[in-house]
Amino acid sequence: MFVHDSTAELWSDSTVKCVLVPHDHQLEVELRNADGSAFLRKTVQTRQAALNEAEYLRLLLCAAGRSTPYRALKPFALVIEDDRDNFDALIEGLRLSGIRTLGCRTGAEGLCLGRDLAPDLIVVDYCLPDANGVEICRDLRENPETASTPLIAVAASTEALRAEGCQADAVLTKPCPIGTLLAAARLFVRHLPDGADVPS
Repeated sequence: MFVHDSTAELWSDSTVKCVLVPHDHQLEVELRNADGSAFLRKTVQTRQAALNEAEYLRLLLCAAGRSTPYRALKPFALVIEDDRDNFDALIEGLRLSGIRTLGCRTGAEGLCLGRDLAPDLIVVDYCLPDANGVEICRDLRENPETASTPLIAVAASTEALRAEGCQADAVLTKPCPIGTLLAAARLFVRHLPDGADVPS
């Protein structure tokens, strides 16, 4: 569960706890065992970077049991984003990584394309002109054609999005570095070409 206090727990499961620890003029994201001992530390400069790092670590731990069938075609992602600059950056970054990509700028269009095109991954912005990302993710989860499609939501405030019950598999903080998005995407789209270029 995500919380607002910067010194508190970011998330936990039955065996691992992720916490944010202020350290001098930086922040440390720590993974701790059930007994409270830290087994991984990552130093970051900003709270936004800390939240993205915590989410990425959560996904890494969840990915071990996930398998993805081999596909002959390149994987396909749908991006639902209305901001022109973010739209272009997401589309270009995913394409450079070896993912075929299609984008749209409204939630209604995204829902239709998600049902009709069966993408391997859907990236959803929180603020859309006709709906918010929480509603879009809920509608995608409730539709049989998209219920199992991996969803990545991007938002300026991930805590607010989580608090609203967002059903995305990953929630990343905007502005989200393309490398962070692609690292998360690779946890769901496991059959990307080995030689795919990931922008720095």
